[in-house]
Amino acid sequence: MKKRILITGASSGIGEAIALEMAPEGHTFYLTGRNEQRLKAVCKKVKSMGGKVFLGVGDVSDVDSVDNQFSEAEAMMGGVDVLVANAGVGHFGNLEDMSVSQFDEQFNTNVRGVFMWMRKVLPGMKSRNTGQILVTSSNLGLKTSARTSVYSGTKHAVQAMVWCLRDELEGTMVKAATINPGSVSTPWFDGKDVNRDNMLTTTDVAKAAKLIIDQDETSNIDHILLLPGRS
Repeated sequence: MKKRILITGASSGIGEAIALEMAPEGHTFYLTGRNEQRLKAVCKKVKSMGGKVFLGVGDVSDVDSVDNQFSEAEAMMGGVDVLVANAGVGHFGNLEDMSVSQFDEQFNTNVRGVFMWMRKVLPGMKSRNTGQILVTSSNLGLKTSARTSVYSGTKHAVQAMVWCLRDELEGTMVKAATINPGSVSTPWFDGKDVNRDNMLTTTDVAKAAKLIIDQDETSNIDHILLLPGRS
């Protein structure tokens, strides 16, 4: 069945990969991000693969931006069947070296942004008694690691929100899940002195996301933990 899919952080990386993975099935997409030029390029690819697509430029941490984009998505698609809350940012280093602005940026994007989008789509999903929320979390939402204190904190917060939401959705056909990848080779690592050969690919993550989005009514996936196959 064709779905109406809204993806945040869709201008590159995992968000783009999920859109391209789902596009051949002919779904309708509303893709959001902050870079209009890159979004337009992704939209062009989605259309060429059989998807119908709209785009919205904005910031997931800004209330007015989210409100305006949600209203636009509702008007253009008639509703949202799937929310992929994917937009995220990460800064890594020892806790005492993290600036307040780096803390704020990570929590505003990774936690506040997820919260604001989930609260917008939930009423419609509940009224239709169907829907899938999928949040791009991290393996660091399930564990911790040195030099990731603030980033891990955001992902643990997201994990708690989604798990609480799953309890709230009991008895409905609305589902919520996280996808929890380890390091993924994305533009996040561009210009950084890291070995990307053994990282997951965005396609790896997109295939797992598709499994969650396409799951039958008889299942309710909680989360998928993805770790690199090569070490």
